[in-house]
Amino acid sequence: MGRLDQKVSLPVGSCNLALPLWGKGIHEVYDLSNIQRSTKTAKREAYAAVLHSTEAYVCGAITLAQSLLQTRTKRDLILLIDKFISNSTRDALVEAGWKLRLIKRIRNPRAEKNSYNEYNYSKFRLWQLTDYDKIIFIDSDIIVLRNLDLLFHFPQMTATGNDVSIFNSGIMVIEPSNCTFRVFMDRRKDVISYNGGDQGFLNEVFVWWHRLPRRVNFLKNFWANTTLERSVKNHLFGADPPKVYSIHYLGLKPWLCYRDYDCNWDKEDQRVYASDVAHRRWWKLHDAMDARLQRFCGLTKRRRIELDWDRKMARKMGLPDEHWRINITDPRRSHLID
Repeated sequence: MGRLDQKVSLPVGSCNLALPLWGKGIHEVYDLSNIQRSTKTAKREAYAAVLHSTEAYVCGAITLAQSLLQTRTKRDLILLIDKFISNSTRDALVEAGWKLRLIKRIRNPRAEKNSYNEYNYSKFRLWQLTDYDKIIFIDSDIIVLRNLDLLFHFPQMTATGNDVSIFNSGIMVIEPSNCTFRVFMDRRKDVISYNGGDQGFLNEVFVWWHRLPRRVNFLKNFWANTTLERSVKNHLFGADPPKVYSIHYLGLKPWLCYRDYDCNWDKEDQRVYASDVAHRRWWKLHDAMDARLQRFCGLTKRRRIELDWDRKMARKMGLPDEHWRINITDPRRSHLID
């Protein structure tokens, strides 16, 4: 009953934030010491992420774990993986801080064969982690800058708004339940996802949700929508600020770019995601990792060819930011991985 009372007492799916935990101003940094529970003892709470089908996001998952550990959280870090993640990679993920759980991936019945979203319903396996009462799920293209343990105070479903009435599934507070999992599986052929993926599906199911401030899950394209958000971007990314709790690297991922600059600048349809300051912040975290973990963030020969082609096309189009003029010094360009 206490959990139900909490769910109905918070603002739901509206423009109002789930107060009083945060004020509305972008300059306010909430003092967690006011209500944060002790993290000295183990709790039935965990952070979780998912890797399946390919190893394209292994570097992101490693970096995410390292960023969470830097916030001094005492919660478990759980990573769901499938059989397509190699043993050597699994060892590195454990070294990075993850506790691994092997899953069988779940096919999206509406996805085309070999498409990017063919198995993204594998995220539903999070609800089978019933040895935990609450899970904070975090996508592997996010780094955490400030402690997020406060979010365990919120009920399912709590997330950051993606648009007016929908939430972004990159960071979610969920409550594992085999019953909920069975509902997902029973309805996966019937529910029509607006974007063809798990985010669209979950928004169809959880129409009752609680809104977190944007700076909790700060999408790189947030500031492109309005003049106000552009001013927020200038304030937040004009320096290396404490106001952002995490950065969600939509678009081309930092580890798929040269470290010299954000390669989203070189593609017209990706430029809304470009931020050199956010790019440098990711690489700052990367450089603090052990060298044995950094090697999972290398470039392949194919990716180097793609990057050089994008630079060539940006030069040909004469893109005004002129990032294509930058001299590439990234040592990964000469030390490619298989």
